[in-house]
Amino acid sequence: MSRISLAGAPVSWGVDFARDPANPPPGEVLDGIAAAGLEWMELGPPGYLPAAPGVLAERGLRSVGTFVFDDLHDPGARDTVARAVHDALAALVSFGGRLLVLIDRPSPRRAATAGRSRDAVRLDGAAWRAMVRTVRGVAEAAGDVGVRVVVHHHAGGYVEFADEIERLLADLPADEAGFCLDTGHALYAGMRPEHLARDYGERLEHLHVKDVRREGAGDFWRAVAAGVFCPVGEGLLDLDSLARALSDVAYAGFATIEQDRRPGTPGTPLEGLRRSVARVRASGIG
Repeated sequence: MSRISLAGAPVSWGVDFARDPANPPPGEVLDGIAAAGLEWMELGPPGYLPAAPGVLAERGLRSVGTFVFDDLHDPGARDTVARAVHDALAALVSFGGRLLVLIDRPSPRRAATAGRSRDAVRLDGAAWRAMVRTVRGVAEAAGDVGVRVVVHHHAGGYVEFADEIERLLADLPADEAGFCLDTGHALYAGMRPEHLARDYGERLEHLHVKDVRREGAGDFWRAVAAGVFCPVGEGLLDLDSLARALSDVAYAGFATIEQDRRPGTPGTPLEGLRRSVARVRASGIG
């Protein structure tokens, strides 16, 4: 378990989109991650941090990677996705980091049924194949600059439930992309993260450690604002079971500790992150 390095992320301050006027100043987020006792971080949405790589080093921080959170499921958004990928890879070249976490952004239709597999409409064959082509294109572009793509399941996206995770990983060769397990989004969707870790241990290349107070019900974004995601150790996540599973599959990599937030989410980001870090370390992870 000592082979796992802990990291933080701007998402714990509610930073999902770079130009959201509700975002806190970048310096507040960077100071908070460092104050929580972390040395690693994900960069957050490209364009959020100032174009000055020294802002990490002066706080003793280093980059794990960043993410693209966009409409991978929409063939009409391919140019938008390509621009987002270009910006993300440019940020990684500038700040460092070797992981690009690729996430299908919740659509209104799927956000409304987030966490409820029986009610959620799946992509048809043609739309699914188009999404896979998009992911493979991103993986190729990332590989050209030495960056590894890991696909992330997300509540309210079209890669959310067990059948969709299995299908996507089956359609993506292991040499093109790995798997990012998100414990909170797994729980929200009614899955046990320790089971996913064991089922996909050979593909597991990145980990997001989150917690939720309950499984999904109702609109995803409203649930986030209402505080369905909570500091690690205050919800459904069984840290001891997760730690055993990670040990069993010999996971070695990063574990980014996060709490999905929106304006109005209860509690303060820094105190939540500090409590989460302490509990994750106490479980033997990191």
